[in-house]
Amino acid sequence: MKNAVNAELVREHVSEEEWQVRVDLAACYRLLAMHGWDDLVFTHISARVPGSDEHFLINAYGLLFEEMTASSLIKVDLQGSIVLDTPYFMNPAGFTIHSAIHEAR
Repeated sequence: MKNAVNAELVREHVSEEEWQVRVDLAACYRLLAMHGWDDLVFTHISARVPGSDEHFLINAYGLLFEEMTASSLIKVDLQGSIVLDTPYFMNPAGFTIHSAIHEAR
């Protein structure tokens, strides 16, 4: 896997609830890939971070759905700032669409 992030390092900096959402969201990405419902690196799924109206998780740009892990998801706020250090980049198009939905909900 490209630039694998140590899961334990990420897990130490998030709540148990956030970690579970990360695991579930990564599994969702992998299931979509398994069924052929992905589109290389140009499609996105996101999930709100539990307990926060401002933060959500989205896939890292450049990783295929089959490569997604709980620790490679990017935690971002509604203004587009990455709020947990990551070696990955965020796709601006995915952020724009998903942030508008999360802000409205």
